[in-house]
Amino acid sequence: MAGLQIKLDGGDQLGPKLKLRTKTFSDKQIRAVQRSATRVADVIETEGRANIAAGGNFSSDRWQQGFRAKISFLSRGDLNIRVTHAVSFWRVFEFGAKIFGRPLLWIPLPWNTTGRRAKEYGKPLFRVNRPGKSPLLLDDDGPQYFGKTSVTIPKKWHLRDTVKRVARTLNTIYKEEMKNGG
Repeated sequence: MAGLQIKLDGGDQLGPKLKLRTKTFSDKQIRAVQRSATRVADVIETEGRANIAAGGNFSSDRWQQGFRAKISFLSRGDLNIRVTHAVSFWRVFEFGAKIFGRPLLWIPLPWNTTGRRAKEYGKPLFRVNRPGKSPLLLDDDGPQYFGKTSVTIPKKWHLRDTVKRVARTLNTIYKEEMKNGG
C-alpha cells in the first residue's frame, strides 16, 4: 500500500497519510506520488524558512538552512517527509519554554559582546547582590551579566501550522502530477 506521511522531528504525525486503496500501482502513479512528495517537501522548506525569518532575530544561515524537510522512501510508493532542524533546541522557539537557572541564569548585558557564558568569560568576575534587584557579575570595566532565576521564551515560530497547511495541498498536487503524466 502506498502512502505519504509528514512528520515533525520527534515522530509527531502532522499530515494525513495519502493512501491509495489498490494493491498494485502503475509507474505513473508511483512517479506522481514521488513528485508530489518532493514538491510538498520543497514548499515546506521554503515556507518554514520564511516563518523562521519572520520570528525575530533568526536571519543567519544557521537558522534558515538548518530547517529541512527530508523524504524517506520506505518503498517505491510509501514515503515519509520528516521535518527537522539542525539546531537541537529549535523546539523552544516552536512551542515556547520557561528556562530555569541553577540557581541563576547569567544573562549578558547589551555591551558585553564576548558571546561567552559567564563561567567562560576570561576575566575574573565578582558578584554584587542588590536588594530588590537582580544580582550582577562585574569585572574591572563594570557590570557584564545579570542574574535571573528563570526566563520565559515565547512561541516565535509556527512551523507545525505551516506543515499542516501545506499537507492539505497534497491531494491537489498529486492530482496535478497525475494529470501531467506522473
